[in-house]
Amino acid sequence: MNATASLRARLLGWILLPLVGLSALNAWVSYGNAVDASNEAYDRALYLASRALAEELSWRQGGLQLQAQRAAGYLLENHTGSRLYYRIADAQGHWLAGQDDLPGPTGAAPMQVHYHALVQFDDIQFRGLPVRLAHLTHVLEDEGGQARILKISVAETLETRQQMVRHILRDTLSQQALLLLAAALLVVVGVQRGIRPLESFRQRLAQRADDDLAPIEPPGLPRELHPLVHTLNTYLARLGRLIDIRKRFLDNAAHQLRTPLTVLKTQLVLAEREQTADRAALLSAARKTTDDAVRLTEQLLAMTRAEHAPEMHPHEALDLVALARQVTQEFLPRAVQRGDDLGFEALVPACTVNGSTALLHEALGNLLDNALHHAPPGTRVTVRVGPAWVEVEDGGPGIAAEHQAHVFERFYRAAPAEVRGSGLGLAIAREIAKQHGAQLSLQSPLSTGPGTVFRMTFAAPAD
Repeated sequence: MNATASLRARLLGWILLPLVGLSALNAWVSYGNAVDASNEAYDRALYLASRALAEELSWRQGGLQLQAQRAAGYLLENHTGSRLYYRIADAQGHWLAGQDDLPGPTGAAPMQVHYHALVQFDDIQFRGLPVRLAHLTHVLEDEGGQARILKISVAETLETRQQMVRHILRDTLSQQALLLLAAALLVVVGVQRGIRPLESFRQRLAQRADDDLAPIEPPGLPRELHPLVHTLNTYLARLGRLIDIRKRFLDNAAHQLRTPLTVLKTQLVLAEREQTADRAALLSAARKTTDDAVRLTEQLLAMTRAEHAPEMHPHEALDLVALARQVTQEFLPRAVQRGDDLGFEALVPACTVNGSTALLHEALGNLLDNALHHAPPGTRVTVRVGPAWVEVEDGGPGIAAEHQAHVFERFYRAAPAEVRGSGLGLAIAREIAKQHGAQLSLQSPLSTGPGTVFRMTFAAPAD
């Protein structure tokens, strides 16, 4: 069946075509059974004709006598529409009466016991016509009381049988046609009613607003459509999440980039007008503003990548020790330039977790950047890896208690106004931890004194 055919056409095809085939098979079987029953009835009549001849036979004056008038009357009365021929022969096959050219029983024909007598039936051609033959074996006593065996053959032409067969065939086909027509109408109506919920479901979806991503309610739909509705709802949830992420990104970008770009534009205009030594200071400020805008843009993109993690970054087994060591080495030149003491400690030889190397690299990078950015130069900063966790510890002034509940929020800044930043680094780290089923915690101050430690704890190390 055509793969592009409608569901209605497929259902009708899968139901009606087998139904037509089964109806044709049933008609053929019914016709064959009816024909067999008809032949059985006519064979019985043919047998009775041979018995009628046998009953009119007698031996008189040393010869076989037949009451022909009575026998012929019976045959003509009970076999109108067909022509009958008969032949009587002795046990050796010698003709005694009737049509001498009518064939007698052959050895090839099986002997059957029917109607409490020995009789067999043949289908042959006689005088150019198809006939049905009944061969009856009959025992008759002669005048001396001696048993004589006679072979009585009665042949009947097939006009009546064929007429009955045509009548049976016509009735059978007409009944089957009416039955098939009624079944087809019922199937069409049933299919129409059966797929009506699909059409109603389509109309409900077509009437939904463009921004309506609410789950589809399945009441009123057939049970077979519930998996489809569940799949659509899952897809709508994913689509809504993606749209929400893009919307937040655009809102955040529009809100956060507007200020630095406006400041940058003002600084460049002033620099064009200023021809004194202040021009260098304005250009330097513009360069810093540009750096802040670039950094903000990078972090906005990093936040979007973190929110898209399930779609963009497949997880794999990775060694957290090797990853933390790599990130530490990348930040080492910056720490040296600032005069910070950046170190790395591995409490376990290896720590295998399931996650995205790119995203966890981004998270550790943001934690390290946060420590180096907000701590004064010369601070001790340590990246430490333990069983199923990694942490970044710094010996800076720490984070005040009133800020600790908000530092993971987007664009929240606990640092003084003169410290530049976007307030996205810790939010990105928390989002990445969430995507990995990890918990990002904060402790400040430390048990040994001032400072801050951010620890990312995973559920369990992979085997």
